[in-house]
Amino acid sequence: MKCVACGFEGPVDKFRYLYNARIDASMSMRQCPKCNEWNAVDELKDEALEIVNPGDAPWGKSAGIEGISA
Repeated sequence: MKCVACGFEGPVDKFRYLYNARIDASMSMRQCPKCNEWNAVDELKDEALEIVNPGDAPWGKSAGIEGISA
């Protein structure tokens, strides 16, 4: 796998697993061991797709009810 931010290449297990981005998809968050950036990773392909910064929501809302007020 290759880090999107710095280009570090290594096996997926060298990238620190943080959490699954969604329970209904193969996307997870992994941290690069070299630059510490968070990578959005497709676990089925062992491929980093993009950098995720605090506040980003690259996969949309989880339940679609966040904007509804009671």
